[in-house]
Amino acid sequence: MKTKLNNSPYATAFWAMMINRAHNADDLHNSRQKEAEGFYFPDDTLMRFRDEQKKMNIFRQIATVMNIGSAETRIKVLPPSGEADFVGEGVAIPESTETITDFNIESYKIAKLTKITHETLRDVGFNLEAALIADFGRAFGLAEENGMINGNGINRPNGLLHPTKGAEIGVTATGTLNFDHVRELFFSLGAEFRKNACWLMNDETALFVRTLKDSTGGYIWNDFDNSIFGKPVHTTPYMPSVAAGNTPVLFGDFRFLWLMERAGVVVKPLVELYAEHGITGYVCTEFMDSRLVKREAVKGLAIAE
Repeated sequence: MKTKLNNSPYATAFWAMMINRAHNADDLHNSRQKEAEGFYFPDDTLMRFRDEQKKMNIFRQIATVMNIGSAETRIKVLPPSGEADFVGEGVAIPESTETITDFNIESYKIAKLTKITHETLRDVGFNLEAALIADFGRAFGLAEENGMINGNGINRPNGLLHPTKGAEIGVTATGTLNFDHVRELFFSLGAEFRKNACWLMNDETALFVRTLKDSTGGYIWNDFDNSIFGKPVHTTPYMPSVAAGNTPVLFGDFRFLWLMERAGVVVKPLVELYAEHGITGYVCTEFMDSRLVKREAVKGLAIAE
C-alpha cells in the first residue's frame, strides 16, 4: 500500500522541486517511491486535479469511477442482476443466475507537456499548482472523454462506440432521423436500465433533436430541464453527427461504464532541457482504462448507410 502524500514534508519538497529550488530529497523518496515518469501529485493537489477533470469529462459525472491502486491486471466483476422478492417461511430465496467474470485491466497512458518561463515562475503572484491543475486537468479530462467514446483498444480504451465491446445498437434509422426513431431507442433499453438512464449526443445532434415533435405537435425536448421523455440529455463534442454509418445518439445507464484510475498522477519537471531558453517543461502522466461491463445497459441509435 502506498503512503498517502498529504503530509507537509512531501508537499513542500514536491513544489520546491517543481520550481528547481532546494529541497530535502528524502522527503520525496521516503513518502512514495519515485516513478519513471516523475513524482506523484500530493493528495490535496490530486483531489483538485480530479475535480478539474470531472468538469471536463462527462463520464466522471455519470459513470462509475474506480481507483485501482495496485499493480493488478485483472478484476473480477459481478454485474448487478436478478431480482429481490418477498419470501415466506421456508420458501427459496431468489437467486441470481449471473456469474462472476473477470477481465484484463489495461494501463492506457495519457500524457501532456507544458512549458512555463522562469520569469513567470519567479512572479510572486503566480500559482504554479493552480496553473498545472487547470492545464493538465482540462486536457486529461477531455482526452479521457474522447477515448471512452471513440477508443478502439489501441493505445486507448475500447469506447462506447466500439462495434463489439461498446454499446449495443437499439435502433437503426433509415431516412431522416425522426420522433419515432428516438422513441424506439428509448424503449429498446430494458426497463431496469431506463430508471437511471440519460441521453448522450453532440451539440449539432441536440439542436436537431430539439426540432422534433411528437404526434400531437409538441416538442419532445423539454427546454425547462433539458430532458427527453423525462431523462436528462448530456452533450459531448466527441459523439458523431447525424450521418450515414454513424451512431449519433446513445441512451442508457452509464453507471455500467467503469472508468478505472491506475494509482495517481505523476509530474516530472524538465529543468535542463529548456534551460537555455529560460523555460521549465512539465510532463504530466496518467494511466487509466474504461470498460462497459454490461453492454445491454447502453443502447445506440445508428443511421443506416
